[in-house]
Order: sequence, then structure tokens, then C-alpha cells
Amino acid sequence: MKLIHSLEKIISGFDYKVINGEIKDKEINNLVYDSRLVKKDDLFVCLNGSRFDSHTKIEEVINSGAKAIVVEEGNNNISNYKFPDDIIVISTKNSRHALSLISKHYFDDASERLKIVAITGTKGKTTTTFMIKSILEESGHKVGMIGTIGIFIGDEHIITDNTTPESFILHESFAKMLDVNIDYVVMEASSQSLKYNRVDGINFEYAVWTNIASEHIGENEHTDFDDYLNSKLKIFSKCKNAVVNSDTDYLDRIKDECKKNNVKLYLKGETRKFKLMMPGSYNNDNANLAYTFGKALGVGDEVICRALEKTIVPGRCELVYKDDDFKVIVDFSYENNGALKFLNTIREENPKRVVAVFGCGGNRSKDRRYGMGEVTGKLADFIVLTADNSRFEKTIDIIADIETTLSEYKKKDDLESGYIIREDRREAIEYAIKHHKKGDVICVMGKGHEPLMEMNGEKIRFLDREVILDIIDKL
Repeated sequence: MKLIHSLEKIISGFDYKVINGEIKDKEINNLVYDSRLVKKDDLFVCLNGSRFDSHTKIEEVINSGAKAIVVEEGNNNISNYKFPDDIIVISTKNSRHALSLISKHYFDDASERLKIVAITGTKGKTTTTFMIKSILEESGHKVGMIGTIGIFIGDEHIITDNTTPESFILHESFAKMLDVNIDYVVMEASSQSLKYNRVDGINFEYAVWTNIASEHIGENEHTDFDDYLNSKLKIFSKCKNAVVNSDTDYLDRIKDECKKNNVKLYLKGETRKFKLMMPGSYNNDNANLAYTFGKALGVGDEVICRALEKTIVPGRCELVYKDDDFKVIVDFSYENNGALKFLNTIREENPKRVVAVFGCGGNRSKDRRYGMGEVTGKLADFIVLTADNSRFEKTIDIIADIETTLSEYKKKDDLESGYIIREDRREAIEYAIKHHKKGDVICVMGKGHEPLMEMNGEKIRFLDREVILDIIDKL
């Protein structure tokens, strides 16, 4: 992996002012954006986030030996700060945009030597990403992947906190992918990554748009739907080609963006029926979008179909256990739209009972809780309410919110056709398995592929698939 240490080279491509020190002929050691990691002669980029502003750590960063610091113009934490003469200070209007371009140059513009496919949308990003990866691999390409389930570089799998990681991590990953001769990267581009400049400076070969619905609106997310939509639409200013679901809302807006940015548009055409490992009409919709991508790339039907038929997505309608009595399926559905599609898909198989085990995430929009209560109340025969990523909220308070809509359809402690509460997620899953009836499909919902559960600010190992198999093994 080649790294560029010339300060002048890596800060090119965005507007800035040097407000202290001199950049000419200066080299830095490492590029850092976490104040805890700063060492002697590093370049530190200050970021102002929704929860934390690292401009407050200027003193600590200087004491740790930083040679240069990028700050955001007008930040109150530095307006009256007196920098030492030997510290280079670079001021710019948007330090997140700056970090993206600095990271790109620091890792020797690795992204320019890769063909990058970015998938965005409210639903279907992860599944479509896996399907496109499969098509590319079946076509003979070596493919890297970045998304909700992590970063995949050859045989290496790296767990990440965000669907689309910070720009530094993205460009570091691109450089590692080049080292192992990867030529295509398929990645999820979240609305947050587009809004907060994580993908600035990346030129996508293809942008793929699945759909859009009113979601991710609330505290620490998007202020309203317009903010969400406009963030998503930014992807069409960063790509050469676009593959778009013709059934999506706001198709005219998408067409206008493509025309404005001189993007070649491929619309998903007539719906075909594919033989897939994952049931459900919505997965067939994802397959049709991936098929459209394959055709845009010039891949033959036989290759595309073969790739789609073998695609498996961890935590997305994933069959974890099956015997003559019952099945256990894990799915990532954590709000009403996803739950509606998932549970309707399970209903299509005509099980004797649908048993739903779920909770809702803490410190997120309460609308998700009310929606989950209503949808599961209508579509599940029996429900076990439990913890999800409660974060800094009390699990029982989250459950109480779910109950406000669920109780309209289900009676508490009715062990036949109602719901019960088991705050501990393992106990909830164990209850559903222990008390199953012949013909049950037990749906463990909300966390899907996630290997950790966040409670009271701590993250503990909890992968639904592992817990299910361990419970069944012990029983």
C-alpha cells in the first residue's frame, strides 16, 4: 500500500487557507481524524459531528505532537485560540469534505484505479449488493465489498459500525483491495454518507437506486423527508452510469438528475421470475434490478441467472434451522415497511403459525416502534417482545412504546394468540423455540447479520444465528 506524505499533495482538490505556519516542502507522518490516535508529526482533521466536535481537542492534539491540523472555518472552539508558531493550521469550509479528498490522495488515489459500483435506496441495498457482487464474480472479476455487513477484501471480513464507513476507512480499504488485485468494488452508499461527504471524491462507475420511502428521519438522522431525498439524489452527481428501479417513487426527479449530470440511465424493465435462495417478491425485485445492472455491463443471461441463484445474504430472510416440526428464520427488518414485506413473504408459505421475536432500537425514531407493533400485531400469530439495540434507553420503555399499537391486535400474556415480554433477547428466542408447535415459523427480527448488541453504551457479542443454533444444540 503506497502512502503519500507530502502535505501539499494530499491537501489538493479543495479550497483552503493556511492560517498558521507554512506547508511548502512539509511531510506528515500519518493522517488521523481520531484525537486519541495522534502521534508525532501527524496531520489531524477536526470533524464536527452530531454528537461530538473534535475541535474541542485541539490542545490535546498539539500536545500529542501533531504537525498540521485541518479546522473548519468559523468554528467557535478555535476562534480565539492562539496556535503555536510551529503548528500548521489549514482552514476550510467543510472539514468532512476535506477529509474525503485528503484521504483519497493520502492513499495514492487508489479509488481511481478501481471500478466502483454504489447502491443506494431505503430498502434492498444489502441484498442487491450481494447479488451484483455475485454477478461480477461469475463474470470473472475479483470483487471487494463494503456495506452493512462489513468490508470484504479477499478472505478478510472487517466488521464496521456504519453502512458506509468514514472516508478514511473507505480509501484505506480501496488501497488494500488494489494490493490483492481486486478490480471491482460493490458498496452501499447510505443517505448519511452522501449528506456528510464520506463519498466525496469517489467517481462511481455505476450508481444503483433501489427505492425510497419515508425512513431515517429523526434525531441524529435526517431532519425531514426532503433532506433524506436530496441526500440520496446526490449520488447522481458522482457517477457515469445509473441503474434505477423503474417502480421507484420520484422517478422524474431521478431522470432530471441524470440528465443534468450527463449520466447514462438504465431502467429496470419487464419483471422476470428468478429461482432464488431467498423467498419473497421483494427479493425477486432486487434480483431484477441486479439483472438490469448485469445487462448494462454486457453480461449474458445464463451467467446472471447462475449468479443470482447462488446468492445468499446473511441476516436477510436467512433460514437458520429447519426440521420436520418448525423453522427459524432471521431477518434484519426493524421497522414497519421491512416487517410488512418480510412477514407477508413468510405468510405466502402458509405456515401453521408465525411467531415473531423482536424489539426496537433505542435512541431512534419512535415511529418505528409504533409501526412494528401494528404490523406484527396484524401478521404474526404470537409475539415475544424483547431487546434490540436499546443503546441508552431502557428496554422496558421501548417495549412499552411498541405495546401502544400492538395491544390493539394482541392480548398480553395470551400464550395462544397474544404476546409476552422477555426483556433478555436470548431468553426470548429460547422461549419461542422451547414452546414451538408443529408447523411454526419462528421469525427472529431486527438484528439480522449484526454480531453485536448495544446496551447502556456497551457492545456485547450477540449474533442471532449463533444464539439460535446454540439454544437448539443445548435443547
